[in-house]
Formats: sequence, C-alpha cells, structure tokens
Amino acid sequence: MDEFLIANVVRGGGLCFYERSPRDPSLPIDTFWVRVTDLNLSAACLVYAGYAPSHPASLFADMAQPWQGWTGELAWQSLEGELRIRCTRDRQGHIFIRVELRPGQMPDDWRVFATVAAEAGQLEDIAGRAAIFFGNPW
Repeated sequence: MDEFLIANVVRGGGLCFYERSPRDPSLPIDTFWVRVTDLNLSAACLVYAGYAPSHPASLFADMAQPWQGWTGELAWQSLEGELRIRCTRDRQGHIFIRVELRPGQMPDDWRVFATVAAEAGQLEDIAGRAAIFFGNPW
C-alpha cells in the first residue's frame, strides 16, 4: 500500500500517511510522510519512526476495538514529536482525530493543528489499512 488516507467525512480533506520507508511493510518502518488537509490548508512533514512499533497503527487498532466503551482520549506521539494524534468520540458515533504537525523541535518551527472527522463504522477498516501501511505492530 503506497498510502493510507483517512478522509474527513465532514468537509473534505483528511489525514494521509505516505512514502513509507522501507516500502516493504514486512520490514520495520524507519520513516513515513504525513499530510493533513482541510479547508485552505495543506501541511506535510517527515516522521521518524526509529524502531517498531513507533507508529500509530496500535492507536488505530485500539480505537477499533472498544469504540462503544471508549471514554476520554486516546493519544499517540511520534518519537521526535513531529506528529501528535489525539482521538475522541461523541455519543452519536462521530470520531474526531486531532492532528498536530511540526517539522522539528525548534521553538520557532511552524505548527499545524487540524481535526479529521470519521464515523465509528469506519474504525475497523481504518485499523486494517493502518496495519497494512505501517506493518503489524504486534
């Protein structure tokens, strides 16, 4: 799989993971690119995984398992902080994936915040596509 997209069901755009290195998902992931798009916004950065399972596949798997009983926030952050993902849900089955991107650790680096909305019925599919793209985290 060359890319893994979570489309925003509310207003277009989404969260896209792409250019995995190495390309073979049976090998541990070293780096990947991530892009978030929203109204009048597009931002991308390179994420260093370093070692497995330093990627968000387990976050998406956790979201897919107990979504009916899931309370609070599920979160994941890359090793160097380029990508942060915080996920919440409401009682109607809407999933909110809040994304923070930044190209590095410098205080003056740019930061982008965006929210991608999904539906609870998509979670199994999202988790499956994440496992294919990132490689199985277990």
